[in-house]
Amino acid sequence: MSLDAFHIFFRLLHFSAVILLFGITLFVSCLSHGKFRLSLQYDLRRLLTYSLLIALLTSVGIIAIQSGLMGNGWPDTIKGSIIADVLSTSFGMAWRWQIIFTFTATICLLLPIYWRFNLITLLAFLLLISLGFVGHVTLHSGAIGWLHRINHALHLISAGYWLGALIPLLVCLRYLSVEHYRAEAISTLIRFSQVGHLAVILVIFTGIINSILILQRWPVNWSSAYLQLLGIKVFLVMMMVMIALYNRYRLVPEMNQQGSNAMRYFMLFTVLEILLGILVLSLVSLFATLSPT
Repeated sequence: MSLDAFHIFFRLLHFSAVILLFGITLFVSCLSHGKFRLSLQYDLRRLLTYSLLIALLTSVGIIAIQSGLMGNGWPDTIKGSIIADVLSTSFGMAWRWQIIFTFTATICLLLPIYWRFNLITLLAFLLLISLGFVGHVTLHSGAIGWLHRINHALHLISAGYWLGALIPLLVCLRYLSVEHYRAEAISTLIRFSQVGHLAVILVIFTGIINSILILQRWPVNWSSAYLQLLGIKVFLVMMMVMIALYNRYRLVPEMNQQGSNAMRYFMLFTVLEILLGILVLSLVSLFATLSPT
């Protein structure tokens, strides 16, 4: 596999892992309470660990891959002088925070489970913010550059909540059939839905601003690979929005009806939403390496 292919693959793994880290820890630490929170922490602890280890591995691996791309291929991925050159670039200076934050979060795995989730929530938040400072946002400097970076960071945080919390959502749904936890599970789902509306709106709004700042022209050149992939991404995101709306406003009201299959369909469509989200992240990982012109 070529370095370019590894770069795209590692970007996909890293963004997916960081988004999942944020979604898991935020869902547990901020949306659930009491003994129910402890149950969710126990259920999600392994997925949290795996996501964090992947994020740490890919944060280091992407620097090595960038070194190979800057140098003369695979031999330069482990060449100290080339790695130092990469770390001195604007990308490297922003990306080193990915390594610092993921390494710190890995150490947090040694802490008691309560502190582990709370601290990793903060670190995952910082990881998403720092990811907002790499990529096509570097096309601009000055006030526009800062606006683009802040907007991109907000886009990632919103997407992290929406997509990253879908797996914890599925775990939470299982507790609706457990009488002891049913009330708290419902309260957690209500809180998720309330914040979720804002997250979806922000994903769309900040995504539009990102596209305007990157493309900087109208009409756009639809013959470019970047624009074609961006168009597919927009279509997939709209499908995710439609699924989320259908789940919330059609299936949720039917869940209390006797003999209803609403719960089964809700879980099925949520899995579909996750798969579409993975496709979106795959496209982003690919067209982030392309020129928008």
